[in-house]
Amino acid sequence: MLSRFRNGNTLYPMMHVSYLCEKIKDVLGRSENGAYSSLDPAAPMAVRDIPPVLSVPLADSVLESSSESDGMEDEVADDDDDDHGSEEHETSPQQGSQTLPDLPDEALAWSDGAERNYAPKAPDSNSETCIPLEGGSVLCHIMVGSLRFLCPMSHDLDPLISFAFLHKAADVLQDYLVGSKDPALLTEDLIRQHFDIVYQLMEEMLDGEGNVLLTEINALKDIVVPPRWLDKIANKVGLNSSPEHARMSLASPVPWRRTNSRYSKNEVYLDMIESIEGVIDANGCPVALDVWGKLTCSAWLSGMPELLVSLNHPSLLELPAWHQCIRQQTWEKQQKLCFVPPDGECVLSEFRIRVPSKSTSSSCTLKRPISSDSSASEFNSNSLPMKVYAYYSPYNAAHGGLPFNITVDHALDPAYDLQDVCIDWLLGDGVQGVDAITQVNTVATKTSMSSDIGSIPNLSRTAGNMVFDRKQQHLRWVIPKISPCTQSVLKGTILSTSACRPMYALDVQFSVFGYTMSGLRVSSIQIQPESYVPTKGARVCHSGRLEWRLAS
Repeated sequence: MLSRFRNGNTLYPMMHVSYLCEKIKDVLGRSENGAYSSLDPAAPMAVRDIPPVLSVPLADSVLESSSESDGMEDEVADDDDDDHGSEEHETSPQQGSQTLPDLPDEALAWSDGAERNYAPKAPDSNSETCIPLEGGSVLCHIMVGSLRFLCPMSHDLDPLISFAFLHKAADVLQDYLVGSKDPALLTEDLIRQHFDIVYQLMEEMLDGEGNVLLTEINALKDIVVPPRWLDKIANKVGLNSSPEHARMSLASPVPWRRTNSRYSKNEVYLDMIESIEGVIDANGCPVALDVWGKLTCSAWLSGMPELLVSLNHPSLLELPAWHQCIRQQTWEKQQKLCFVPPDGECVLSEFRIRVPSKSTSSSCTLKRPISSDSSASEFNSNSLPMKVYAYYSPYNAAHGGLPFNITVDHALDPAYDLQDVCIDWLLGDGVQGVDAITQVNTVATKTSMSSDIGSIPNLSRTAGNMVFDRKQQHLRWVIPKISPCTQSVLKGTILSTSACRPMYALDVQFSVFGYTMSGLRVSSIQIQPESYVPTKGARVCHSGRLEWRLAS
């Protein structure tokens, strides 16, 4: 649908859709037949592992714009006036017959109108910045729920721009058509039912040449009225329920916020989300470690308020990327966030965090941040919220496979729980199954007795569930929660008739609510100049995804 912004040829979008469909069918067929080797790092495990950027070979006739075809039609019309049109009309269908796709009549009519109305003009030699790609195009695609969004590029362009727009377009469609962040609710039938809304949104988000124009959801709602169930009922009975004043002026001082916003309950919440990514060796020492942060805001405030947010350790922020509502001068001078919040949910900032060696509630001792020129081993392994001890023995015919043991130890303060722990392990070819058991062990620790009763461990614990996917040769261990002073153990045997080669590392994911490794959090939220007192709140969350190497 959006191909007309860059290329008016009708075959252009259909070729990319067909190419990706054939790619998906090929991956599914090879996975079912076992043609892919799990030891091959380049082999995709499933459809979700298809590279997000694909090189699509296209014919030169498809990459050419429709301006040449329009010029041909003009030439045919001129020759027809000179009594030479019969010969041209004999050759013209032969040239165009090979480029007509098998589409419904409505789609063909829409494509013909798009080619006539949006034929690209000859660009100025001084302003042309896009370089045509030789021998084809580049296809960027993302998966949102059960839908796949495609963005083909036939000119030299940063793929991050395409990915950023695809994610933003998916968020806008979810907000308009679903009203929820759940990607599973956005379906193909829903987009078909509201195709007029989708088309209007794309018209406002992109200009005629495919450049990103407007992506703020609140500004789009002032231009394109969201569908409502009352409108559907009114349209069926022949009424018009959409007021004319719903479309407001584009000249708004704050495009990310709707004018005259009114709420019965005024509230604002800030979430500090800290995520850690890295590689940990078999001894538990970081080999490479990066800590990233994201500050999100959920605001439902009446009028035009201005928020002043303070952080307890603003010096920990590095390379921040701000939302356009943030006043950067205030941040540079006072190290505070001053902004007019957007309506609803938004991401205020994404940044890198300088991690201290050990976080405490009263002090924050900083160490040098981990970068390309600093070693991750400078960080103590005790700063990690968990410890994983994993090993497997060589193939033993008496045991019928490879004995292994994976132990996850809680390494946080007793006030926090490890939640949503997920461990993935690719076992390799030749594995017939996994015979293993899970158990929970209580760790004896020295605790200070604050009363006569002392410390009582939490008895509501579980070792989780282990699942083995025979087709993908993939083991997954999911633990809902790991309580303090406990450790979860998975031990057993990888059943195999021959020596197999499991992956050298585990993929470990986890989350901790109310805790951050850096100690960074929101210290205060002030609102001005509105007279009302809103409900305020701030939360912190720590999540991680680590590659934990095994000891063999």
